[in-house]
Amino acid sequence: MTGLGITAAEGARWRSRAASYVRLNARFYLGLGAPCTRRAFPEARVRSALGVPPDLIRDLVACYQRGSERMERINFRCARITAGQAGQSVFVKDFPRLRRVHDVERGLRCSRVDRAWRAGHLLPRMGVLTPRPMGTAQAGALDGTVTEYLVTEWLESARPFPELLSAASGGRAALLGELAGHMRRWHDLGIYLRDLVKNVLVTGEEGERRYWLTDLDGLHPMRWPNRDRVLFHMRQLAHWAKPSPEEAQLVADAYLSGAPPSAAAAIRSALRV
Repeated sequence: MTGLGITAAEGARWRSRAASYVRLNARFYLGLGAPCTRRAFPEARVRSALGVPPDLIRDLVACYQRGSERMERINFRCARITAGQAGQSVFVKDFPRLRRVHDVERGLRCSRVDRAWRAGHLLPRMGVLTPRPMGTAQAGALDGTVTEYLVTEWLESARPFPELLSAASGGRAALLGELAGHMRRWHDLGIYLRDLVKNVLVTGEEGERRYWLTDLDGLHPMRWPNRDRVLFHMRQLAHWAKPSPEEAQLVADAYLSGAPPSAAAAIRSALRV
């Protein structure tokens, strides 16, 4: 029995997750599944997905930089921008870094934009939903900083999981159970994002809901879903959901799928019940 209340019989599961994590990062750093077109511009270095014109990425980043009327600010680091005459919306996020830090990260191929770009191409091949990455750009400034930009598709009618849960007059149990099942699958694939719960987007109605992972720049190569991190995600879920004892038991059952009672007790404890 571990200090977290998880029996030694669970060891095989954790070893399997570690192996999944190693496989994930091997593919991640080899850049498998991320075909792109590269083109250099005087204003910015641009990388675009196949089928996406590099000029479009440059135009979108320019709109973001100058605060165009086509832009709807979401927070101080990201915005929704209307692209072209078709009225298609895209999502743009910026990542400012000191040049010396950026140069080291780029040399190691582990900048936040690099992580998000590769993960955005890799995870769908593993059956994980995430907004399609369209392109990235990099621009320097005279103050010694470098800002990278990530452009992805915009998910119409998508809602963050905490917002959807707080607005649900009924059916909270179904939402919590669905998310717990998806969390189990993501963890088993070796995927760990620190701020997981608040960055899950949900589309569709009950019975046809789809759960999307976002903020993939947080997919760090040195973090995998071990016991402590799984329980950390459960504490996040408790923060946003404030589950009743019955809901906490449902989450534990949906996540653990028949694991020993001691493991369910650890999950319920993390959910503060």
